[in-house]
Amino acid sequence: MRLFPQLGIVVLLAALIAGGGYWTVRGERGGEARSVRQGGPAVVETAPARLGAVTETVAAVGTARAVGSVKIVPSTAGRITHIAFRAGQRVQAGATLVELDSDSERAAVREAESELANLRLQVRRADSLRAQRLVSAADLDDLRAKLGMAEARLEAARSRLQKRTIRAPFAGVVGLRNVNLGAYVDTDATLTTLDDLDTIELEFKVPERYFATVEPGQTVSASSTAFPGRTFAGAVREVDTRIDPVSRAFRVRAELPNPDALLPDGLFMAVRLTVAERDRAVLVPEEAVISEGDRSYVHVVANGIATRTAIVTGQRHDAAIEVLAGLMPGVEVVTKGHQALRERSPVRSVDQGAKTAAAMASGGKD
Repeated sequence: MRLFPQLGIVVLLAALIAGGGYWTVRGERGGEARSVRQGGPAVVETAPARLGAVTETVAAVGTARAVGSVKIVPSTAGRITHIAFRAGQRVQAGATLVELDSDSERAAVREAESELANLRLQVRRADSLRAQRLVSAADLDDLRAKLGMAEARLEAARSRLQKRTIRAPFAGVVGLRNVNLGAYVDTDATLTTLDDLDTIELEFKVPERYFATVEPGQTVSASSTAFPGRTFAGAVREVDTRIDPVSRAFRVRAELPNPDALLPDGLFMAVRLTVAERDRAVLVPEEAVISEGDRSYVHVVANGIATRTAIVTGQRHDAAIEVLAGLMPGVEVVTKGHQALRERSPVRSVDQGAKTAAAMASGGKD
């Protein structure tokens, strides 16, 4: 008979223990919820969107070429008797580079000069005799024809003699010597090269999306690993009228002044082409921009609330990013503390908190 009262007491104790655990857990969860609801605003750092100057550039690579570049070859065969240049020498237009043996050509010139002088004397005598009617008009005409042919033979002989001297067709820098003194050369032998390096032509390709914005006169800067730390400035000279269907790019040619002849023909260079300059661009710090795939966002702070705002970004400039759309200048954006934010999260700027503390301290003293 005593078993039933004891079981009742055990059941009652178990019910009390279970109920106490329930209310304990519920109380703890309720406390956490109240803690979350009653927690203060997220502490963040902010900065204003500002106006600044932005230069939009396109990066490319190209090869430097001399504006004028030729292979120096003889126009006639012969043996080299004199070499008048050294590699890397700057020469003027018409300067002698190489001389070929010319003994026979000089003799031919002297012979033609002698023949011409003799015929001129005969023509003068025939003219005086013709005045006395001692020479017929036909004989005088024949002598004059021979005189003309002698003049032509002398001109041809002098031309052959001039060809024995190879001269620079324009001013420039001479390349390496490919022949030696005394060597016999033919008309297909390359003696050296000549480059006009006062101005360098730089050709490179630009993606087709910039076709409408690239035009002659735009600024170009180029650099090369051959000259570390140096930048060479120039301008666009020509823009191709066609787009390559394979690369989807078009050719651009720029000119770089090269008065010291530092840049050689064939140099590989990295190019930056300036396609636009904007004086009133909206800029925000790089750390304010959040990128997700092909989209970008910032958290805009207004009245203590952070709102996630989509933006369209442009160029990077001095640790800042240009905002093409979605943001007005002067708006405060979050730069640090993004991880604690949700949509329309209450926030407190570190700078604003410092100002508030300073104001309260000042008020207490008064």
